[in-house]
Amino acid sequence: MTHAAALPALFSSFPFEAMGIGSESELSQTIAEGNILVIIVLNGGNDGLNTVVPLNMLSKLNRVRSTVMLPDNKILPLEGTELGLHPSLKGFQSLFKENRLKIVQAVAYPDPSYSHFRSMDIWDSASDSYKYENSGWAGRFIETKHPNFPEAYPTQLFPHPLSMEIGGNSSLMFTGKRSFTSVVASNPESFFEIINEFDNNYPSTPIGEKLKFLQLMAKQSNAYGKVLKEQYKKGTDYAFPRSNLGDQLKIISRLISGGLQTRIYKVQIGGFDTHGSQVDPSDKTKGMHANLLKEIDDAVAAFMKSLDQMGKSDRVLGMCVSEFGRTVHSNGTNGTDHGTVSPIILFGNKVDPKVVGKNPIIPDNTQYSYEMDLQYDFRQVYASVMNQWMGGSKAFAKDILFREFDQIPIIQSAAIDSDEDGVPDVFDKCNDTPLGTLVDANGCEFFILPASNFKLEVVSATCVGATNGSLKVSVVNTSFAYSLMVKGPNKYEKQIAIPKGVANSVLSGLALGEYNLTFTVDNVKNYQQVFDIKIGEPAPLVVQSTIDVENKSMSIKLGGATSYLVRINSATFKVTEANWSTSLPAGLVKLQVSTDLNCQGLYIEEFFVSESVKAFPNPTTGPVQVYVNGVDQKIDISIVNPAGVNVLNQTYSVSSSRLVALDLSDFFAGLYLVRLKGDTVDQTLKIVKL
Repeated sequence: MTHAAALPALFSSFPFEAMGIGSESELSQTIAEGNILVIIVLNGGNDGLNTVVPLNMLSKLNRVRSTVMLPDNKILPLEGTELGLHPSLKGFQSLFKENRLKIVQAVAYPDPSYSHFRSMDIWDSASDSYKYENSGWAGRFIETKHPNFPEAYPTQLFPHPLSMEIGGNSSLMFTGKRSFTSVVASNPESFFEIINEFDNNYPSTPIGEKLKFLQLMAKQSNAYGKVLKEQYKKGTDYAFPRSNLGDQLKIISRLISGGLQTRIYKVQIGGFDTHGSQVDPSDKTKGMHANLLKEIDDAVAAFMKSLDQMGKSDRVLGMCVSEFGRTVHSNGTNGTDHGTVSPIILFGNKVDPKVVGKNPIIPDNTQYSYEMDLQYDFRQVYASVMNQWMGGSKAFAKDILFREFDQIPIIQSAAIDSDEDGVPDVFDKCNDTPLGTLVDANGCEFFILPASNFKLEVVSATCVGATNGSLKVSVVNTSFAYSLMVKGPNKYEKQIAIPKGVANSVLSGLALGEYNLTFTVDNVKNYQQVFDIKIGEPAPLVVQSTIDVENKSMSIKLGGATSYLVRINSATFKVTEANWSTSLPAGLVKLQVSTDLNCQGLYIEEFFVSESVKAFPNPTTGPVQVYVNGVDQKIDISIVNPAGVNVLNQTYSVSSSRLVALDLSDFFAGLYLVRLKGDTVDQTLKIVKL
């Protein structure tokens, strides 16, 4: 269980046992059944044109990819379309006939990368091709749905892992902004207690906090290992083909049949980088690609059959993705090279079976570099799956994917339940109820407030012995009037009224320690919600500067606070961004960064930003003109000969033309190092004397 021991970047102030999450929690429960997404990753770049074949382009395809193109009479037609499937995909053809297969044509992203690693990172992170993200879309999805993960998990309502990767390694896809969000396993039967249970009390010190968190991780590891092993043992061992992918899907099948309520699974199969031997020259329906597709087809067919037998196939959506497609033209080694677009194939009882997109166009005359047009951004598929299957919304998907993407029909409209209240949208008269709340047959909420109606945020930590701490209290539903009782260290006690229409309140002047907050709703009997939160010491000041000497600029990454005082020489800046940039003066620069809290430390750095210099002609027979940018009136010049001996040290005046004349006529031939140093210049040139 790789992620069980992985530590998130920050330790939440919410204790493990005092989260106040009851049956009215807005989070989708893993104690109850819900929709499941199974992601199948085809590593290496799948040849989409030989997987889903545009039948109206056969003659042109036979001409441009003659060494790999399938025989026309062997392609499996999809009735009612101009598409066919590879002959190895008979199971997929059957799913299509049963209205349980969905094809989205020509999927990729703008400005594609042809690198396996970079392209898969883009698919995992859902970033633009020119942006680098450290978190994955599935990880961000889970953290947004479960804002208190991992510190509050598992709980009574969430005894099962939220996501699971079958295999030995974790992926960027499930890396959240705060922590890893998946359990990684290859054989649930071999799970065991990672560490003996212990339940110690630790002091509220930096070391104590770390020990508390390690204890939390041990508890979580044991709990997830135990439940996975228990559900796996309860499960039914259905018949599956013996293959890598078959073994992975068999594990998921058995876990689902055993009652595991994990919502997202990921499996993968490699080998799709078919530059050579993609097909058998003597029979193009055979070869490496055919074998891989048959492995997928057999495994998915067995998986769907097992779901049918256990009566769970309505709950599962499968999605097959690859980092890119292959070239339209075949190469000279019975293969194809890295391309761009490729279809995404989805399967499940609730898919909208209509093909999305038009058949790709293959022009009469194409160069080897020709690529088919992009029809759909892969993030459109992600957004559609999130909104139509995983209980998201348009705004929700925009937050996960960084911007808004048009949806495409993935799920049958009668099966879409946007607010995950168990009432399909077509019957839901209140289609915006908070997740997990109790609703009536019309999908409308009973009067009850989820725990997430109340949000607590430590706005400011405090140094030892001071009272600089502050706490922001927010309520989502502002149609009620609330009362809040706050109790803390040193007999601190305060009653706060939150009137109707007010969303945020701030408590200031708080000392270091634990605080207990009890919310009640005015004129509502027997309702209260209790939270514990800690005002701790601030994190150390973190500063990472990057100097661009050529452009006289600097970018700074800041951490540990929300507001910083940045001083550059005599200029002072108030900075609230985590990433900040500024221009720099030429010459010696002194950088100083601090915060409002002295105990966070002080960052000081000195460096020199030089004006540019140029020498011409270079090489030279003797005379050299040196152009010195900037405003320096004088410049010190030293010259070192090829033997490493300093042969000149002299101060020169810089003319109004910014030129300094040197004469190397009396110097021996060779390479000389010429250093120019002034108030705003410190550069070394290499000059060749002929």
